[in-house]
Amino acid sequence: MGRYGPRPVRLVVARCEVVYSGRLNAYLPPSTRLLMLKADGSVLVHADAGGFKPLNCGCRPRGNF
Repeated sequence: MGRYGPRPVRLVVARCEVVYSGRLNAYLPPSTRLLMLKADGSVLVHADAGGFKPLNCGCRPRGNF
């Protein structure tokens, strides 16, 4: 919880593909997805149906951004 209450989260529903390069590489083909953009800079990618765990999670980068 932030200093004055919960931190904001942006929810975006879009048809998109995901290309991730980091500790591991991942590719998700074009599909309808729920993107959760968290206040700490993290991005979670969910399928449009079939579960509650994210398909991919990009954690906040370290350092200044």
